Amino acid sequence: MYSPDSSVVRNVAESIDSPSLTGTRCREDEIPSLTDLHRARILRIDHDEARLAAQGCTWYEIKASTLRKSDISLIKDKAGISELYEVVVPRVEARAHRPSAGFYTFYVNQIDWSLRFPIPKFISSLYAHLEVSPSQLIPNSFSSLLSLGILMKFYRVSCSTYTLMQLIQIKRLGLGKFYISNKKELTFIGGNPSSHKGWMSRYFFIKRISSRENPWGCDMLWRDNAHTLSPLTPKQRPDLTNFLEVMREKCFNAQELIEEDLLCHFRFSGKKVQLVGDLGDRMTKAEMMKALKERKANLEEASSSRVPRKEKRKTPSEGRKRRKKRRHGEGATETARMTIPEEPVTVPIDTSSKSPEQQSTEVPYDFDLVKSVLDLAVLETASLHFMQALVWTGEAANRLSQDTEEVVMTRRSMDGVLGRHNDLLKQLEEMRAHEDREKESLRLDLDTARANDLSSKALAQSLEAKVQRLEEENKALQTEVKKLQGEVAFSWQLGKVEFLQSKVFDCLCSGRASIFFEQGFNGFLAQFRANDYSEEEHPTSFLDVEQALAEMPEDSEGKSLGSEEAPRLDVFLLRSFCTYLDDE
Repeated sequence: MYSPDSSVVRNVAESIDSPSLTGTRCREDEIPSLTDLHRARILRIDHDEARLAAQGCTWYEIKASTLRKSDISLIKDKAGISELYEVVVPRVEARAHRPSAGFYTFYVNQIDWSLRFPIPKFISSLYAHLEVSPSQLIPNSFSSLLSLGILMKFYRVSCSTYTLMQLIQIKRLGLGKFYISNKKELTFIGGNPSSHKGWMSRYFFIKRISSRENPWGCDMLWRDNAHTLSPLTPKQRPDLTNFLEVMREKCFNAQELIEEDLLCHFRFSGKKVQLVGDLGDRMTKAEMMKALKERKANLEEASSSRVPRKEKRKTPSEGRKRRKKRRHGEGATETARMTIPEEPVTVPIDTSSKSPEQQSTEVPYDFDLVKSVLDLAVLETASLHFMQALVWTGEAANRLSQDTEEVVMTRRSMDGVLGRHNDLLKQLEEMRAHEDREKESLRLDLDTARANDLSSKALAQSLEAKVQRLEEENKALQTEVKKLQGEVAFSWQLGKVEFLQSKVFDCLCSGRASIFFEQGFNGFLAQFRANDYSEEEHPTSFLDVEQALAEMPEDSEGKSLGSEEAPRLDVFLLRSFCTYLDDE
């Protein structure tokens, strides 16, 4: 039995969906346009993605870029890319995680959500801390970061990595894919979309033309995990209390904050767009809340208008079956009505004047085979059965490919769920371990505090006892000191009296008196001699000191004078001298 050539089968299959055989031949005769080339590129991408998905590859190993070269000018204009950058569209076999040498990956949806070049410094510093590439973050992460950066700039809060890590949270949405948003308790920024359909297939490669080793300011390599720990606390820790207190009563719309003029005003974009209106009015709560409410109302209206279409989409397989059956019936009817023309059978096709691209791929002896058939009805019936089998084969292939895609998507979702489950288990274990360490640390601190409390109480009691004992000893010592002072005073008085009445004191007084007497006597003697009384001319006995002392009265004589004072030694000498003068 004859098996038809593959080219013939392909042409017949293409003729099923084509409006006419003549139109098909006309398109084959045309030179492929850019649209046809792009369509062929998309078909190849779909085929490669289906093959890689069936192999269980990750999303960034599956997704190829669907951009055109004509999109480069739009990308440069919207992202503010200057001549310092080189932008190229990836090839079909290229992937986002392994760009060409010197190039790095970015997504068009990231630019749609206000990513501008050069990348703001606070964003590149954050990526350097997270140790991930900017292309690994989903697009609305940039709107969250830029809207938060604009608010921090407006309220004069430092956009440091430490400050950002206190306000944001990093979520892992799968292998090599992350999402940055505000913390749940910080609800002053809203309006970010929850999803971006098709963004993973809209990426481009960009290269910074610079002599520096790393002109991007961060590590651009892809990683499956991010470093989510907060950096070390700086010496001058920023105080966010006032900022959070102001933000507590406000609600801003992220899409209103990331307007181009605001980005240029706060130097997050280099497109030099002038600020529209007053900055204070743009940043007020009322205007932002009004815009947010209007946007929410529009979203609610749009979602309510889409409800019937969503109900229709619940059974896509039934719609596909109906379309396939209808198309199969039309193709079968057209095939049944189609008769083989006589001229192509009897007249050979002249292919000498056609180029290789325009020549027919049909084999010449197929027409001889058709010509040799005697009963054309049999041939028509066989052709009809062949077309039906071909259509049902395509339908089975489509169903098989759809089932394969569903299996792959289910497997990928299960892998994502399992990966997320494992990550959550690891985080739970880490949290439990951290909680156990904190509990153990708190228990040790509590035991230490209790021991210190007991020791401090015992020390206080011992100190109180010592103080009481010292007070008692001090009182006893004071009493003893007073007693000793009294005894000392009494003994001093008693000793004084005894000393004055003792012979020692008398001897001392006598010695001192004799010294005074001798000095006085010598003084008088000097006066006598000064008045020309010499011992040779007037020999007298009273000038002898020893004789004068011998003639002095005794104590009893002095005491017998009664209340009168005892005569002084000099008076006694004076009297003796006067007596001598009278005798002469």
